[in-house]
Amino acid sequence: MEVNMKDIARHAGVSVSTVSRVLNGQGYIRQETREKVLRAIEKYHYIPNNSARNLKREAVKAVGIVVKGFSNPFFVRMLDVVQRVLEEKGYLMYLHPIDPLEDEVEEAVSLVKEKKPMGILFLGGNFEHGREKLDLLSVPYVMLAMMMNRDRVEDSRYSSVSIDDYRETYEVGRRVWRAGHRRVAVMGFHERETSVSGLRVSAFQQALWDCGSAEGRIIKADSFSMEAGYSAAQKLLRQEEHITCLFCIADVLALGAMRAIHEAGLRVPEDIAVIGFEGIEAGRFSVPSLATVRQPGEAMAESGVGVLIGCIEQGRQSSHLVFPAEFFEGESFVKLEEPLVL
Repeated sequence: MEVNMKDIARHAGVSVSTVSRVLNGQGYIRQETREKVLRAIEKYHYIPNNSARNLKREAVKAVGIVVKGFSNPFFVRMLDVVQRVLEEKGYLMYLHPIDPLEDEVEEAVSLVKEKKPMGILFLGGNFEHGREKLDLLSVPYVMLAMMMNRDRVEDSRYSSVSIDDYRETYEVGRRVWRAGHRRVAVMGFHERETSVSGLRVSAFQQALWDCGSAEGRIIKADSFSMEAGYSAAQKLLRQEEHITCLFCIADVLALGAMRAIHEAGLRVPEDIAVIGFEGIEAGRFSVPSLATVRQPGEAMAESGVGVLIGCIEQGRQSSHLVFPAEFFEGESFVKLEEPLVL
């Protein structure tokens, strides 16, 4: 059955006009309301029928936002900043959420043809496209908080705003080892080295090796969600070998894992320490509070919009901004009194 905007509004418990404003980035929308609408869109695979709208896109200053994983609380927070900055600069925001398996460049090309935005901001996911594919994009574009395969495309072909995922995760591995943990597991998602998940898993494992320890056991979650982290942790806990620390490549996975550990009758961090990555708000209010690598999402989002508008209005050349992250000493991580050895 085809889903329309009225269906999304009914499932999200909001008005049709609110759904429209979320999709078009028009007006202020509370974060809680935006999340409800985005979850409904994702659940029912809603694709907006933009051809039915009467706006003359050619005359509108607008930017297209192509988002993978838009239900991620970290991205929702960034989208709020993106919308605010665009509004301040006089731009509309065309929000275009896509499935994790969809081709972001092809979706962006279609978006440009249909709505004629002046630029594209890619948010989330991993970018493995070559030069030939990127040549299809006729407007400036910026990659925000995502991976780019730099072996295939030179830096001058695109702009980016990110953290150094490899370095930040490598430091987590070193921190875990220095705290005495030797029986360790890492929870990821995609295995590809070019994905953010694959890069973080690889960096964490390399740090353990460089410290003279064995690699951590790799646990794969089905998706980036608390439910997936919960299920993956349950499987891990059913195995015989006991671990003392679990590193999750995303906070939502870590929060789900903490729930599974608690239900198994174990304590965090006394029995199993848990570390996440991103720094979402929910981690601050969990019990215990989640130790995590905090990304400066708001600053990254504001800079990403600034870079893109600079390319649109002033024809600036490509630029690559790398922001530092910080480790939050949450209550879910603890130093072992006596390091365990394999």
